[in-house]
Amino acid sequence: MRRFQLIFILFAITGLAQAQTNAPQTNLPADLKALITQATANFPRLKEQEQQVRAGEVRVDLARTAYQPNVTGNGSYQYVTPVAKATLPVNGRETTIQFQPNHNLNANIGIGQTIYDFGRTEASIRRATDDVQILKRNLELSQQNLAYQVAATYYGIGFLQKSITVQDSVISVSQQNIQVFANRLQNGEALEYDLISQQVRLKAAQNRKIDLQNNLERQRALLTYLTGNLNPAISPAATQFSEQVSTLSLEATRPAEETGNKEVQLAQDRVRAAQTDVLISGRSNKPSIGFNGSAGFRNGYLPAINTPRFNIAAGVALTVPIYDGRRHKLQNQAAQINLDASRYAVANASAQLRQNLDQLAADIRSNQQRLANLETQTLQARKALDIARTRLKNGVITNVELQSAETGVEEAELARLNYQYQLLLNQLELKRLLGENLN
Repeated sequence: MRRFQLIFILFAITGLAQAQTNAPQTNLPADLKALITQATANFPRLKEQEQQVRAGEVRVDLARTAYQPNVTGNGSYQYVTPVAKATLPVNGRETTIQFQPNHNLNANIGIGQTIYDFGRTEASIRRATDDVQILKRNLELSQQNLAYQVAATYYGIGFLQKSITVQDSVISVSQQNIQVFANRLQNGEALEYDLISQQVRLKAAQNRKIDLQNNLERQRALLTYLTGNLNPAISPAATQFSEQVSTLSLEATRPAEETGNKEVQLAQDRVRAAQTDVLISGRSNKPSIGFNGSAGFRNGYLPAINTPRFNIAAGVALTVPIYDGRRHKLQNQAAQINLDASRYAVANASAQLRQNLDQLAADIRSNQQRLANLETQTLQARKALDIARTRLKNGVITNVELQSAETGVEEAELARLNYQYQLLLNQLELKRLLGENLN
């Protein structure tokens, strides 16, 4: 029995994640759909990522502002001494003329506008857009992971509830046997050892139920954390594994295995971002042409140098990079290496997906075969137990043989429950790998 207790714990903490439209359709119970909706609306991590997406969209708008003019208001004051002066004859008199005021005032409105930068602004906008796409893909992946984690916890609770029901049956049978052996002991038809062994079996079954109840409470606490619901309702549909499991076939899903998987899509998004980085680095040493202009008031104009006068200025500037200490070349090299790494990441994600699908196919086949065999084994174990109880009443078999028959039924019931639950997890895992959303 110990191995089945370990199986309980293993499946109770098993985590899930995502899936695609070609995956087998699982009819989700209404209460599970409601829990997934609550989790999507309340989970703090998703809210954080939503804000990151909004910040990324703002950065796209920020990159686009490079196309807009830059208007500034400028004002300055400067005291200068000495200043240029000259003494010149004016109308027969010596007159000192000052060419620059001591108090220099300048106030204007300036405007700057990039005319052409050979695609650098366009590349920056594209890079910011790629970042937003990556953020959105991460948000989708988190939403999908959360939905499958809620589903795993939901069915884990159902699994534990059903396991407790089986354990209650074991406890009930043990209590009945204790009463039978107590009566037989009084009549001198049984040994005290028989009664004690049944009492030990009862305590062991009760301890296993305590473990299951503890795991059940832990799973409920996890579901509360995921959904924000302090008292999540779990319908009987959570325990109906056989009704939730449809025929699983991986062959039909092969053509779409990589188009829907969120991890592969995220890796592909990162390749596009790396390609944009290569584009940006390639254009970073291009020249740029810009317009600069200003209009305002300043002093310093002869003959009344201290009187501010209206003035305008306009011009075009050409900036051509000449030497940057190999910075541009190294940036290009780093961007290309990063692009190669991103492409390898896509290949790795695709290979991992194929491996996971192959392993899942093996698990599905073995679980289906085991479940089919267990149906027959369970019927045989129940029939053997009925025969053993009849023979015990007639005094033909011993307590040990009865316990063996009871254990056979218990093991068969628990194993069948395990494999039904495992097949349901296989179905959800297939949907996850193919990128289907649970909604």
